[in-house]
Amino acid sequence: MTLERGNSLMPVHAATLMWPTGIATGAGLVAGGLSFLAAPGITGPIATAIFFFALVGGGVALLGGKGDRRARRWAGQYPWRFAGGPAVLAGAGTALMTLLGTGGFFGAVFSGLATAAVIWVILGIIGMVAGNKSA
Repeated sequence: MTLERGNSLMPVHAATLMWPTGIATGAGLVAGGLSFLAAPGITGPIATAIFFFALVGGGVALLGGKGDRRARRWAGQYPWRFAGGPAVLAGAGTALMTLLGTGGFFGAVFSGLATAAVIWVILGIIGMVAGNKSA
C-alpha cells in the first residue's frame, strides 16, 4: 500500500496494517483468562481481554519494526491520532461488555470513556517517547 499526498485517511489505513494481531490476540487471551480465573463471569474477562488487546497491539505497533516505514513515521509524528484508534476500540468494547453485564447505560458510557482515556494517554505517551526512532 502506498501513501498518497492529500489523502488524510491513507496514513491511518497504513498505520493499521502494522498492527501485530498475533501478539495482541495472545495478550488479550492471557489477560482475559487470568481475569476469568480471578473472578468467574463472562463480561468482565472479555472487557479485560479487549483492553489488553488494544493496549499491547497499539504499543507493539508503535515500538515494533514491522509495517510500512511511512506509516510508522506518521504514527511517530501524530502519536495522539494513532492512539485514538486503539482507544476507541477498547472504549467501545468495554462499554458494550459493561452494558451487557451488570452496569446500566450511564455506567457503560463512563466505563467506556475511562477505558478509552487510559489507552489514549498510555499509547500517546509511548508514541511521543518512541517518536521516529524506528522509522
